[in-house]
Amino acid sequence: MTQKPLIEAGLVHKQYIAKVVGEFPEDKLIVDANIDYNAREGRSTAEVRDSAKGKAASTKFTRISTNGTQSIVLCEPITGRTHQIRVHLQYSGHPIANDMLYLSEQTVDRSVKGWSADRSARISDVSLTSDLDEVLNACEENSNEDFSIDPMCTNCPNLAPKGYDGDEDGLWLHCIRYTGPGWTYECPYPDWAKLI
Repeated sequence: MTQKPLIEAGLVHKQYIAKVVGEFPEDKLIVDANIDYNAREGRSTAEVRDSAKGKAASTKFTRISTNGTQSIVLCEPITGRTHQIRVHLQYSGHPIANDMLYLSEQTVDRSVKGWSADRSARISDVSLTSDLDEVLNACEENSNEDFSIDPMCTNCPNLAPKGYDGDEDGLWLHCIRYTGPGWTYECPYPDWAKLI
């Protein structure tokens, strides 16, 4: 049996880890915010739950570790919307530390320019705080880390998402476990998931 019907029926539990900006709260955090996906821009936005815009979305987050500047967070999407984890982390004030598309709320129109998501976000007319600039510089300094690839995992760091060119790093968001009726698939933690 293929897994697609199980996923569509909500019978597959997915767990991801992400490296985010800042010190994530110790307590579990559930973000309930609609996701409105703009296919032209390749970008989603979080909308107030009562808004008529977007589709209902919910994600549970649990801090695994922090060094005060960045945190490793367990992400458990309850629904499955495009860019849901990324948008909900941004909405919580803790975007993925190397996610140039969602580090700010403004990006240039990449569809008109034909740019990848990261390239358009990098040149956006956005003023980042000095703390965020420091985090971005640290991300760039560590961007040449070697990663091992699980050929079965479509979320592994070296397998760049669609729209990324070969010079951009994979997103610091990684599938660690899928669980369904009578089965579990687990991936090892990537090197970036270790904080001192």
